[in-house]
Amino acid sequence: MTPNLRATRLILSCVCAVLTLALPGQVAAQSGSRPKVTLQCVSFGIGPMLECLIDLQGRDGTPLETAQVTLGALMPSMPMAHTIRPTRAESTGKPGQYIGRLELEMLGVWSVSVDISGPVRDKWSQNLLVHDCDEKARCAATPAARGDDVHMGRHRGAQPGHRP
Repeated sequence: MTPNLRATRLILSCVCAVLTLALPGQVAAQSGSRPKVTLQCVSFGIGPMLECLIDLQGRDGTPLETAQVTLGALMPSMPMAHTIRPTRAESTGKPGQYIGRLELEMLGVWSVSVDISGPVRDKWSQNLLVHDCDEKARCAATPAARGDDVHMGRHRGAQPGHRP
């Protein structure tokens, strides 16, 4: 083996060791120990508002109680035009359960992201179809099917029932 090849192998093994020590959550997520995320969202009001309940479990099924959870959203069909500022989800008091709200700009398909840090680090997202519901009612945002990303929304401030 040439000296250059030996040096390259040594450097690579040191980098791997440093990454394993410095980024345990990220390495753990890559090694298959990603947390289990369950997301349930309801929309309501004009905008609409999206309220999401997040359940987090470790690989072994135990609730992740000390996680820092941030929600974000973007519209996949128009990501540069409709990206929502991330907001922090708070614990509900039930182990591993968090709740957060996003103020969307219109109805349609939104990619809702859940950013988790501590005790593991991971990012998870799901495309949801945010439906038009009675302004005083709440209705479930359902998983989006292929082809649901057609622009079907109502911009904030538009008249109820108006679709561009």
